[in-house]
Amino acid sequence: MDAPLHELFKAAGELTRLRILNLLRHRPICVCDLQEVLGLPQYSVSRHLAALRHAGLVRDTREGSRVVYALASAATPKGRLIHRLLVEAAPLEPVLKEDLACFRRALRRGACRVGGERKAP
Repeated sequence: MDAPLHELFKAAGELTRLRILNLLRHRPICVCDLQEVLGLPQYSVSRHLAALRHAGLVRDTREGSRVVYALASAATPKGRLIHRLLVEAAPLEPVLKEDLACFRRALRRGACRVGGERKAP
């Protein structure tokens, strides 16, 4: 995460990207699951993830044909800052709370894939 702080906030300051970061702070998620929770098409989710990846806020790994995204390391000072902001502020934002509730419902019914396969918590 070597982007300047203003670039990190610029990338994270857009609502859809903030929603993605909030979901990723809980666990790695594939694009198709982010689509389901956010109600957005794949190209839109991918575009937002690319901006977050470029800013160093998320990382991606390939699991077969699926790409799974996760928050970038919280081992850096800027990474810890972003993570702490999400932990403390997300519960205060209705849209972020609803996204998380939607994701948890999708996990319970087996709609979301975690680690490349469908799982419920």
